[in-house]
Amino acid sequence: MTDIIKKTGFQIGLLLGFLLILLSSYIYFVDLSLLTNVWAGVSTLILTVICGIISIVVIKNKLDGFITFKEAFSGYFITILTGSLLSCLFLIVIYNFVLTPETKANIILAMRDFDISLLKQNLMPQENIDKTLEVYKTLNPFSTNTVLSSSIKYLLRDCLIGFLVALIFRNKRNL
Repeated sequence: MTDIIKKTGFQIGLLLGFLLILLSSYIYFVDLSLLTNVWAGVSTLILTVICGIISIVVIKNKLDGFITFKEAFSGYFITILTGSLLSCLFLIVIYNFVLTPETKANIILAMRDFDISLLKQNLMPQENIDKTLEVYKTLNPFSTNTVLSSSIKYLLRDCLIGFLVALIFRNKRNL
């Protein structure tokens, strides 16, 4: 992996992290209802993929138009990893030092109501809904372990998308 890939991926990852922090700040401090808004989640995914694609395109241009799968995926991965780390650290700070217990309770209530409405829309049996309600009695989505594990799950999802994007943008070098 060349310095061009590392540097470009890191720089665009910093931009991604800043944008994710900005979006999270808006959600937590201005409009908590966006926390359970499907389109807000989809827009976050799209933002992440777009930054990964921009990283690949910039790297490809810096490499004179030739990029291998490994180089494309490495640039994409460094970008989303940097952005995810910044966002994860921000959420840990927000959850542990900024949000009030009332706000945390409102967030858990909104999450529970959203999950229950999804279960009802999908015609789940009442026993599944009851199990979900039991889980929410002990749920702590604000713990550092939960934030880290969620961040890793999203990173893995984004890596799968990154494999496809890298396949699209790669080309073979003529030696």
